[in-house]
Amino acid sequence: AKTPRLIDAIYAMAAEFERIAERERDTVKSGRTHLQDAVPTTIGREFAAYAWTLRRVAQQLANTHPRLGEIGLGGSAVGTGLNTAPNYSERVAEELSNLTGEQIVAVNLAAQMQSMLDLQTLSSSLRGLALELTRISNDLRLLASGPRTGLGEITLPAVQPGSSIMPGKVNPVMFEMLNQVCYQVLGQDAAVAYMTQAGQLELNVMMPALGSALFDAMDWMTKAITVATDKNLKGLVVNRERCAAFIHASVGLATLLNPQIGYMKAAEIAKESEQSGKPVREIVAAHGIMSLEAFDALVLKAARDGKI
Repeated sequence: AKTPRLIDAIYAMAAEFERIAERERDTVKSGRTHLQDAVPTTIGREFAAYAWTLRRVAQQLANTHPRLGEIGLGGSAVGTGLNTAPNYSERVAEELSNLTGEQIVAVNLAAQMQSMLDLQTLSSSLRGLALELTRISNDLRLLASGPRTGLGEITLPAVQPGSSIMPGKVNPVMFEMLNQVCYQVLGQDAAVAYMTQAGQLELNVMMPALGSALFDAMDWMTKAITVATDKNLKGLVVNRERCAAFIHASVGLATLLNPQIGYMKAAEIAKESEQSGKPVREIVAAHGIMSLEAFDALVLKAARDGKI
């Protein structure tokens, strides 16, 4: 039942990202690539992508689940079933199915005694989850950095009094916690990989520690995802004025002028904005290319639809 619980926790986090995405579908912000200003996007698009990725990882985990019900119990010493009761493996599988509600089957006992392939596949999916959550957590920490000297496009709820030496300082501790759990899970995956290849001939004797590593990894991830979702993601606030200030300050908006005035003239607008410090929208209006209102509408359309 550990895999389904983990999958439920992932879907719950994805649902929160989707909720924020829908609420902020028209909140335009500066995109960033190479950690540099890029063309506009929206908070809605950014967060919807997080939700999509998490659902993809959850589906990948779900796909591994049926294979975990294929067991080698009753293989005895070398997978022959020596000295077991008649039909022992089949009867045990049937009883386990009744107890768990899962489909448990005895399949190729010799192979199941030797190979931990299915468990390694599960561990690989957990690694993928940990890597994606690390990336998303780091994004949220960047977006919440500040509040005055960082990006500050979002605010994460405070879950502790603050820094021990700096009064009033709020740290993104829930997503720092999630990062740390993800790193620990990556360590468990490395251990599983070593143990998977460590069996010799008819038996992989590493099964106890391998199973323990996977149980721990799933428990840790389930709890960490649930706490981060409930304590932080549900109270996340988007700072729309900050997003607007950044988008108007971005010289990347000159890219939107390519179809109207061509790449070279758009580059001149960008250079003028960079040198003068004036927003692209004001320069565009001053040059008579389009009005402030028309330019703002162009930015929103580009951010939402990817078309101009």
